[in-house]
Amino acid sequence: MKLLNLVKFIYFAVFISISLLNVQASSGDRQPIFRDCLERCKFEKCENNKTPLPVILRLTFWNCESNCKYTCQRQITIDARKNGQEIHQYYGKWPFIRLFGVQEPASVLFSVLNGYAHFINWKTINDSIHPLNPSRLLLKAYVIIGCWTWFWSSVFHCRDFIFTERMDYFSAGFSVLFMFSIPTLYLMRNSPKYVTRLFIVLIGVCYVSHVYYLQFVRFSYTYNMAANAIVGLLANVSWIVCAIQLSRTGTKDYYVPILLIFATDLAFSLEAFDFPPLFDVLDAHSLWHAATFPISILWYRWLIGTFSKRLF
Repeated sequence: MKLLNLVKFIYFAVFISISLLNVQASSGDRQPIFRDCLERCKFEKCENNKTPLPVILRLTFWNCESNCKYTCQRQITIDARKNGQEIHQYYGKWPFIRLFGVQEPASVLFSVLNGYAHFINWKTINDSIHPLNPSRLLLKAYVIIGCWTWFWSSVFHCRDFIFTERMDYFSAGFSVLFMFSIPTLYLMRNSPKYVTRLFIVLIGVCYVSHVYYLQFVRFSYTYNMAANAIVGLLANVSWIVCAIQLSRTGTKDYYVPILLIFATDLAFSLEAFDFPPLFDVLDAHSLWHAATFPISILWYRWLIGTFSKRLF
């Protein structure tokens, strides 16, 4: 009963987070003061007197118009803070302070740290898990996918373009799907090989179909988030069942996956408490990435420690 209540709580927390995220609206770029500032800046800086941007901005793919958008956002935000007025989002993002051309410095930093949390475990997996243990290959694949996912997260938060956004979303979706596959494959370890292969093919087809729909049919933020949430919840259930099975084999730390998925969902729920960035740098999204860094380290510690002692 306690386990069921825990699952219900996790589902509820994630559902609320998604619901609140979907009602967040960008209002700053619709403000007359912003539109006037932008048009004036483009006329003065981009049309009549094309002042070259600093090298660091050109290297990070800023142009005159995007720089005008940033300049106007920052000036309006500074004035709003001085006058005790509401801070607005622009084009779906808070008006962060730019650092060396990077749009969201904190999110980039924490994304790099998350990627590092995956990268450092490559050698540990090689040293700790026997080459004939199937979990070795699976966990090494998880390292590669994790590094790839957080690389694109870093790039996207560095500069927000359609391409970097899509790569961030697609890689994150694959990472969530793979995190569902790990415990599911463990639960299927005694099944015939054709069943396991069929599951892997099914996972691949689902992912390709998901990406195809978003890329070539209709890109929907709501659909993408809902799809990832559903797979994430399935992963939670699969890990809980996996933990129950491990408890019956005498594994002392069988409960760790339950604690970690609970911690992960709590970290994700930070998104529900979106607020203007602290010091113009730290917002709820960046804090979510900060929270997942230690969680990733704990995941690897448990995964390697558990599956190095048993055949997957």
